[in-house]
Amino acid sequence: MILIYAYGSGLGHLKRVISFLKRQKYNPENCILLTNAKFSDFWELGWNIMQKEDLFFSSEEFLSFIENVISENNVHTFMVDVFPTGFYGELSTSLIHFQGEKILLSRILSNCYFEKNPNILYFDQIFVMEEGVNLSQLHYGRIRYLDYQENISEEISITIEPSYFLIIHSQPLSEVLHLYRLAKMYRTNQKVVILTATVISQENIKPKDLVLYQQKPSQSLLDKAEKIFSGAGFNTFHMLIPYHKKWICNPFPRTFDDQFLRKDIYYKKVKYLHKD
Repeated sequence: MILIYAYGSGLGHLKRVISFLKRQKYNPENCILLTNAKFSDFWELGWNIMQKEDLFFSSEEFLSFIENVISENNVHTFMVDVFPTGFYGELSTSLIHFQGEKILLSRILSNCYFEKNPNILYFDQIFVMEEGVNLSQLHYGRIRYLDYQENISEEISITIEPSYFLIIHSQPLSEVLHLYRLAKMYRTNQKVVILTATVISQENIKPKDLVLYQQKPSQSLLDKAEKIFSGAGFNTFHMLIPYHKKWICNPFPRTFDDQFLRKDIYYKKVKYLHKD
């Protein structure tokens, strides 16, 4: 069995990991996914999901729990998404004693993560998911660079007439409403369509505007939007790069994910490519 640590409160970690597993042709029956995210219904049927409350990951029970999972399921591969020693450093002891293959899915982390967790362990393989990863902070055998590919879903069944602005942001509510206020600053008479995973009461939006709860963006929805507003989380950011001419990207502060660096790296590249 393969044990996959996918810590993160939003949808980003879940979507990124499942996309990676599909691309690498892992069999869902051979995978156990450990997450704190409450969006387990976003996963497709057939995956073995272990969802634990956030505080459990920093509890005294966590180490014995992991050891039992490894032992009882004959885990031969330990795959870690993003946080090399866990979000709280909770994976350190488990990874030290684990005798199987260790894999890290690596993307941008702020320096404060490495300041809090200076003793990064050795990984047999690292998959680098984006530019800006600080490889000098990591210890590894083999390294592979992947071009991230977001899976655009099939058509959303609801027909949305032009013209409209599109907001894509799962949570929290305060950030979704910030993007909504930003969209209202740009619009003249456009409808605003919000794709989110958090409940928004009707009193917070105009009557003509629309909230689609836990809907994945479809190709046509993206193509027909006059403007698109989002944060700079990994999945959404890379999905929206082809739409950069009509995309308003608003990074938000995160504990360890440096959304501001992600945007800065990309926009410097765009500026360089178009400097002539």
